[in-house]
Amino acid sequence: MLSLIIDRVGNVNIFNVLDENLPGEESHIQSTIDEDLILEFIGEVDSLVRVSQAVLNNPNQVVNADILHDLRILGETFYQQFFPSSIIEKLKTTTKRSIHFNIDPTLALIPWELLHDGSAFLSDKFRIGKTVRGGLHRSVNRENQKIKMLIIADPTEDLPNAQKEGEVLFSILSQKVPSHLLELEFIGGKQVTKLKLLSLIKDKHIIHYSGHLHFSDDSLENGWLLSEGKILKAREIKSTGINTDLVFSNSCMSAKAAGKKLNPDILNQYAGAFLTAGIKTFIGTNWEILDNDRTIDFTTKFYTFLFTEKTVGESLYMAKENARRNYHSNDLTWANYALYGNPDFSVLSTEKKILPVQKILNPSYVLDFYPSPISLAYSKFLNKQRAGLSQMEVLRSLMQVFESFSQVLGMIIFSDHKFHSMNKAIPNNPDDVLVIRKWWELIYSCIWDFEKLKISSFMDTVPFVLHNHKETIFKIIGWWEQWEEKEIPKEELESYLIILQFFLENLLLEFSELEKVNVLLVSENHNPHYYFKGVKPTYSLVTAPGVKDKTADLLAKYKGSLVIYHDKKKAIIPYLTYFKEKKDSGDLELVFSGLEPFPMETSTS
Repeated sequence: MLSLIIDRVGNVNIFNVLDENLPGEESHIQSTIDEDLILEFIGEVDSLVRVSQAVLNNPNQVVNADILHDLRILGETFYQQFFPSSIIEKLKTTTKRSIHFNIDPTLALIPWELLHDGSAFLSDKFRIGKTVRGGLHRSVNRENQKIKMLIIADPTEDLPNAQKEGEVLFSILSQKVPSHLLELEFIGGKQVTKLKLLSLIKDKHIIHYSGHLHFSDDSLENGWLLSEGKILKAREIKSTGINTDLVFSNSCMSAKAAGKKLNPDILNQYAGAFLTAGIKTFIGTNWEILDNDRTIDFTTKFYTFLFTEKTVGESLYMAKENARRNYHSNDLTWANYALYGNPDFSVLSTEKKILPVQKILNPSYVLDFYPSPISLAYSKFLNKQRAGLSQMEVLRSLMQVFESFSQVLGMIIFSDHKFHSMNKAIPNNPDDVLVIRKWWELIYSCIWDFEKLKISSFMDTVPFVLHNHKETIFKIIGWWEQWEEKEIPKEELESYLIILQFFLENLLLEFSELEKVNVLLVSENHNPHYYFKGVKPTYSLVTAPGVKDKTADLLAKYKGSLVIYHDKKKAIIPYLTYFKEKKDSGDLELVFSGLEPFPMETSTS
């Protein structure tokens, strides 16, 4: 880790660099920058944030704004003014992935993540944390101890998405993290009283808060706003003897000072008050958050990464990367979050890894490389989500993604089972149609046959991933059945949407081997084969013209037939479903007649 220590005397900044706690060549380097320029930079960033929020709040209004471009120009200009050339060179050439800014209190308001070196924002290159002088960070020593987490949601009962955020987070972590490793508590609404909260927080390792904040000129009077105007203050939190590893305060300007000037008193920093109270790392927001599903998505992604071997800084970095990749280009959710504390701090002991390593789903991989039924269904979902269609429409499209995933994967497993001369009946015509639960029970029965007979499956990762996600898959099936029988209450729609999207994208990510699996219609001559791959199925050859290899010989056995071909294993087996020609375009599409389709007329009450 690179530690950048920045002092400020008058308008002069004094830089010292520690590389893995060893003094670097860069010591006592100085730059001069006036306070009004710093304030102007902070003000311009705030202005861009307001434009971003206005654009996102009015999606139907045509606005000619390239907020990301303007933010880059702003960040690059300030970067060149603030850092001396030797520090710029150090940041350019370092191989370290983490930077810890140990800064003078007068520099606390600078959003370091948004400084731009000419090629990238610092938050795109580094895992960033900052300690305002006076912050205290102890090491964690909690081997083999269960992690205790408290989720506090909307104590004032006037932020619906804050309540929803807490509920979704509780639901996802309950599903993803075993109860013997994580002890979760949820408290929300008017049941959040001062006395109860003080008793709950003192033995927690992680506290997540979504709600209003109270600011005061006396930092220890800062705190969380509860019902009936009551405030849980920082001094009261400090008096509990709290020794919490992480507080995530998803609320209005929680990482920002109450005043409008650069204030040299650390106690005017809300985050500083918590760190002074004994909390090791604190994540807050630089400006007011929008009460929407992207805030919830960002939060759940962060915790999903955290409950691997990822550090707090890595988890925040990856959540930001996911937001940059998947949210609207004018959406600055990724830029809003700041980490106070050491970015290499880990909540988990190194011996304990709760979840497998979490990667980020790249939608373009699904759209370009997954079998066409999955790619097309996922594309329709993304388009409906971006178009701002009704939540019910978006939910239906998500269930169609699950339906297509079930069809494609199920038929791969059934075809593989049949190829090995095992005798289960394959549901591939209307007379054999199965409901979704029976379909998946048959999938798991086939997997059990492979394991029992010690036969390798066509897709190497299938048995392991299916066992890991069995509970999630059957939870989705339970929702499918529930929605067939009764209407979905409108107030529950958004929660279902967020959790279902999280589950499905996790499944698509875990089954990334589907990128290597090609469904193709083998040509009857030497013409290209028809690939059902990505959103635009196309004709292509498996090998270059004139090249003779084993693959071409294998394909010759299946002229005019559907097969699945594994790029990596060079394996080919028949794919036991059908295709038809679309009347409107003449394109071919796969037909799965063995699975009863999801009811499209699901409604809300």
